[in-house]
Amino acid sequence: MRLVHELVGIELVDAKRPMVVARLGKRLRQLGLELAAYARLVRKDRQEQVALIDLMTTNHTAWWRESAHFTDLQKRLLPEVLSMAAARGQPPKLRIWCAAAATGEEPYSIALCIHKVMGQLPVLDAAVLATDISTQALAKARAGIYSEERVADLDPSDRTLALRSEGSAAQRRWVVRDEVRRLVQFARLNLIGEWSMRGPFDAIFCRNVMIYFDQATQARLVDRLLKLLRPGGSLYVGHAESLANIGIRLRQAGPSIHLAP
Repeated sequence: MRLVHELVGIELVDAKRPMVVARLGKRLRQLGLELAAYARLVRKDRQEQVALIDLMTTNHTAWWRESAHFTDLQKRLLPEVLSMAAARGQPPKLRIWCAAAATGEEPYSIALCIHKVMGQLPVLDAAVLATDISTQALAKARAGIYSEERVADLDPSDRTLALRSEGSAAQRRWVVRDEVRRLVQFARLNLIGEWSMRGPFDAIFCRNVMIYFDQATQARLVDRLLKLLRPGGSLYVGHAESLANIGIRLRQAGPSIHLAP
């Protein structure tokens, strides 16, 4: 568990030990290794590090999860970007980073918001960078294919805008439409590692990932995120994540919505 913390910052407390044992057991049996030998392997084998991270990360997500953030994006932030561009007499440019993309529902929800608000512009210079540490989750995100169950909670009009159906009623699946897909670029990224992007971003969604980090890691991460936001840009964090105790003062635009200085 200490090794996972060193690699990706995830704090696996003792209460998580049964989960770790269950997830790791199958891999150990596949390799025919005891835990100590496996730990030595992971420390020197980058490919096995990736496999371990895939085992230990939780990729729970959903379309429109914590929907107040997407409402804020549509009703406040995107109109703000349009207004600022109009005041400068320039075409609008939008950059958003989804820092914990998981299997893709979150960045595609962001892209759907952009399509709904800005999709009729003659030229749409908008991009969503979607990153995650899990290679398995990113593969599903890039595919952009979801079961009937995964899209069941989407409003029918939003589902029609974002997805097209394939297959029979008994085996129907939903595929992200090109006009939404083309707004999103996926990449693997370790949030406690090196970052190649420079910003500035109009918004960063870093939701439901900091709950796995200790307070010191949270503070370092938030400081780095803020440096990539434009002045007044928005940082969206999960509703269960509080930034009150990390020593960084932020203005709020709504629940779990923080504005960069």
